[in-house]
Amino acid sequence: MYKQYATELFDRYMRERSDARDLSFRQIDAVIDALVATRFDHNATTDDVAKIVEQKFPQEESQMFRPTPQSGKSTQQQPTQSKEEQRQIITYFFNQKYWERVAPLAIPPVTDDAKMGSVINFKAFFSAIDANVRAGVHLRHDILSEIVLALDRDKLLEHFPTVVERVVEKLVPTPRTRREEAKQNFNLDKLMNRAESPIKGINEEFAKQPAASQAQLEAQARHDLGENETMGTVRSVIAGHSHSGSHAATKYEREILANVMNDGIRKNTPAETILANVKNKQNTMAKWGPQQALKELNPQLFTSQKPQGLGY
Repeated sequence: MYKQYATELFDRYMRERSDARDLSFRQIDAVIDALVATRFDHNATTDDVAKIVEQKFPQEESQMFRPTPQSGKSTQQQPTQSKEEQRQIITYFFNQKYWERVAPLAIPPVTDDAKMGSVINFKAFFSAIDANVRAGVHLRHDILSEIVLALDRDKLLEHFPTVVERVVEKLVPTPRTRREEAKQNFNLDKLMNRAESPIKGINEEFAKQPAASQAQLEAQARHDLGENETMGTVRSVIAGHSHSGSHAATKYEREILANVMNDGIRKNTPAETILANVKNKQNTMAKWGPQQALKELNPQLFTSQKPQGLGY
């Protein structure tokens, strides 16, 4: 028998049987360990739990009295429950995760590392315990569970914050600029041409190219800066393009303009030329109808096919 099942069986014994005994924290552990160690030849019931309790503690605890419908009032007084026993039962209640089973959405007042989980729930839970103890109620796991249920039902417990799932739009990666591609190619060449490269061989020598002058580097930097600035203008033009009165046409026309830009990047076309090509395409689109852009992208959708075999 697994320990979790043995714990649940003992909890049923405490809730369902009128002859259940009030046991201390250590005595409960001893009964549960005995249930785990026993090899039953049948499905264990609360009767088996009662037998083990009687075997292990025959004289240590008096039988807990639970009034029947015929008796109405209690004719037998329960023994006083000490503070230490109450503390052990509350500790066992949290260690066995009874709070999470009863109110999984409420924040436990005590965390696993014995720290304050929720001040609101801590005060509400232990105030209810004090009220029950003053009323003469002996603490048990089922009574503590009922306290938590009542507090949660009356909306007196603090719950975990609701997690709202946010859907983030997946963006299409932007093609590299020529400077970025040149830098990537340079790093790859440098990696592949190392002396210890397995491709070139460890002893192979390479001809060193002359280093560029400072003026050449500055001129290249100015050129790259201008190219990047112009490409930023191209992307702004595409993003700001719209077809009057049609969101769908705007989407398809922007896609066509993006294709013009990407085609120029792949062909290593200067940024100024790419910008001019995009603007020329914009001027052409100004005369298009709302369906023309979709026809340019998917011409097969507008191709009419004659039925075969009908004599047309």
